[in-house]
Amino acid sequence: MLPPLERLQSHSMSTEVRFHPQRASKEALEALLREYGYRPCGHLWNWPKGSLHFHLFENRDFLSYDGVEATIFPPSAEEIEELGPCEWALQTRTRSSASPYDKHQQDEIIREARKRYGGSFYNDWQGKNRYNNPDPDQRDAVARGIYLVYERVTNQLTMVNCSLPDGGMGLKKEPENDDQKRIIETMLLNDPVRALYNAVIPFIVSCIEHFFQSSFKIMLQYNAGTSDKLIKSNKKIDVADVLLIECGKKTINDVVADWYSFQSIDAIHKAYSDWLGIDVWKILRKKKRIGNNILLLENKLRALIDIRHGIIHRFDFDPHLDKASVSSLFLLTRAVIEEFVAYLEKTRGVRIRD
Repeated sequence: MLPPLERLQSHSMSTEVRFHPQRASKEALEALLREYGYRPCGHLWNWPKGSLHFHLFENRDFLSYDGVEATIFPPSAEEIEELGPCEWALQTRTRSSASPYDKHQQDEIIREARKRYGGSFYNDWQGKNRYNNPDPDQRDAVARGIYLVYERVTNQLTMVNCSLPDGGMGLKKEPENDDQKRIIETMLLNDPVRALYNAVIPFIVSCIEHFFQSSFKIMLQYNAGTSDKLIKSNKKIDVADVLLIECGKKTINDVVADWYSFQSIDAIHKAYSDWLGIDVWKILRKKKRIGNNILLLENKLRALIDIRHGIIHRFDFDPHLDKASVSSLFLLTRAVIEEFVAYLEKTRGVRIRD
């Protein structure tokens, strides 16, 4: 293991708290963690022999983003000199992306441990015997759920876009005449990287589908009128779905979402209009700057989805597709998602994005 402070500070993107009780057995610390809902888990770090690892994650209302990690371990001589003698110490960790709830729970377990067993703790962000005291959560359950979907989708879009190779087959030199230009253009039509660019299109559209479908399920779950609409609906639920709902592998929101494809603007609009009274067409009928061009989001999104359908169903291949064109589609997708989230923030009066 690293020396005490070095080990804590080496994970500066997280918040780590190390607690040394005056009086607590290994079994007592384990019982405390289990009492507060922590569950045993594995760990990637090389901890001393006999260490026990736990994790707390609250699925209810999307309260946890990453959860809280906790480890009971035998401290080193250096650690004992720093925080006092104990046979077994408790370390907790939350990541930089942890929710306010996660940060609060990290404080709570240390407060309770200190109340029961005495002792001192070190918080690598706040200092000795100082708690995180996170700000109150400004998001409600819907906002937290959509925030998690938004973060996942936009991060994936950015990661894939940044990882695309330049292509060009090493032909960086400008052509000296029209003949050279035609030769270079013909060679680029056979650039294997352009096959990759085409293959990325379904991924981009799947991000849109996933975002709108997941957001729909979340909003449906917390929509007061969902039950009444379902009762009045003439839709029948398959027996297979009923069995999955009964055993907890599917929710009624999953069943309703399955009635729509989310693979076209029209289908997305119908789902949101039918159940939530949201006009997706209206939201996307706006002009936005995408790169150097000002475009109507709805028209460009329809064109993107048509390209995807051509690739998937007819194996259409556009040899002229270059990196700049694909990057503009990533920007378009991000703009569509941002526009929809901005609408929700404005109409619901609750912040979603950081």
